[in-house]
Amino acid sequence: MNVNVTTSARRTAEADDAGQVRADLVAVDGLTVLGPDGRELAGPATFRIPAGTVTALTGPSGSGKTTVMRALLGQLPSAAARTTGSASVAGHDVLALDRIALQRFRRQHIAYVGQDPGSALNPLLRVRALLREVAPRAPESTLIDTLALVGLSPDYLRRRPGELSGGQQRRVALARALIRRTGVLVLDEPLAGLHGALRTDIAGQLAALARERSAAILLSGHDTALVHSIADDIVELGAVRPASPPPSPSGGTQVCAERRSALPPPDVASTGERARNCHKPSAVSTDNRPPDVVLRAENISASIDGHRVLADIDLALEAGSALAVVGASGAGKTTLARVLAGLHHSATGSLELRGDPIAVGANRRIHHGAGGIQLVTQNPRSALNPRRTVAQTLGRPLRRIGRVARRDLAWRIEEILAAVELSADLAARYPHELSGGQRQRVALARALAAEPAVLLCDEITSALDHTTAAAIMALLDRIRSERDTALLVITHDMALVAGYCPRLIVLDQGRVVESGDTGTVLTAPTHSATSELLV
Repeated sequence: MNVNVTTSARRTAEADDAGQVRADLVAVDGLTVLGPDGRELAGPATFRIPAGTVTALTGPSGSGKTTVMRALLGQLPSAAARTTGSASVAGHDVLALDRIALQRFRRQHIAYVGQDPGSALNPLLRVRALLREVAPRAPESTLIDTLALVGLSPDYLRRRPGELSGGQQRRVALARALIRRTGVLVLDEPLAGLHGALRTDIAGQLAALARERSAAILLSGHDTALVHSIADDIVELGAVRPASPPPSPSGGTQVCAERRSALPPPDVASTGERARNCHKPSAVSTDNRPPDVVLRAENISASIDGHRVLADIDLALEAGSALAVVGASGAGKTTLARVLAGLHHSATGSLELRGDPIAVGANRRIHHGAGGIQLVTQNPRSALNPRRTVAQTLGRPLRRIGRVARRDLAWRIEEILAAVELSADLAARYPHELSGGQRQRVALARALAAEPAVLLCDEITSALDHTTAAAIMALLDRIRSERDTALLVITHDMALVAGYCPRLIVLDQGRVVESGDTGTVLTAPTHSATSELLV
């Protein structure tokens, strides 16, 4: 992988108010990470992060951002990986530390939050215990103040990770990093999965904390406008050229996708017209029952550990339609997706798949097989088996659900990888050898291998750059059109909603507060929950 690195040299060391030069807490020179076969996984990267500043690490999915970030912790993709160049953090050559010294360094000098922070939270501990685990001497007031920094009330101290949404888990993980008060913070996509107003607020808090604590913050993010607005320096990892997707047999969808790629995000005033030109309508109201409704949900309610998180949700999806479910972090979007997929046990209401009743609260994805419901989650790292290669991961649904003959498996795997813009040579890799964006596309490929009638996508573009996110949505648009797949998209990216989903529902505290034509709702929202998504 060829990676070109450019650094905006706005600052390598900066004078503070007293005229003193701030030291570089992070110094990276020509850092390149190589796989066991000598292939470049990331780099070469060169940058400095002085105390009291924020540096943004940007670049397309697969360019090596996560690999560079984890290298600053002295952590490489595999035991056989190697590096060239150097990386100094808080005066330590992290790539030369032995195991004991490296553990001490991580405890004292650096805090890291990865793309899948929920996997690092002990599900048995409440949030109060999770914070005390990393800051045992912190008083209760510090716990409360730290949660406030990430937009969570003191009530969350009593909750366990299983009671939190993906965005709330991300904020708890960020609070665990902030409460340690280390000199260096490395945050991989800390703003992903958060709605507009909260994303802007937390970004501002991070910039202020860097100055107030004289900390060095390295963060990544695909909301480039917001990330650039708070960054003192920008390190851009070069472009990665994805495999070309297979040509579409029908030109109409491709033309529609090409038109979207030229559109600025999002012009909600023209959303309705674009959606009508590119999509079939999707139903939200259950007053009429057209014969092509593939999934119907009525009076869906759900609880987590006694807390009601969904109440009386109705929706319907027609074959070949696209419906967006939006709302603030914690509104109940992921729980709704899990109920529809049969993965949430404490749920009531009724579900129909192609007119046939299906159980609510029971896992029945494999039972229905092809033509069933598939969920792609927002945390692909925890959703993919770390002991299986990409080929093994895709082979299971192709064999068990798609009934693909063993002799045809290799080319079908290559075909489905190309469909999600991944090269065939990734088939032999394990999840830890992939970038966050690559893992997300593998998770999508696994769902598509099951040939579902309904595809539920929970924040699947949150870890992707804008170009790749648009490519994934164009792919889903083609699948929706060619296979008549019903698509439900959960996202905080209102540009994607505006460009690809003609209808939407807005959740707030587990209830539907607005629904209807996307252009109409986003242009003239009637509920404050919708307005906050547009900030």
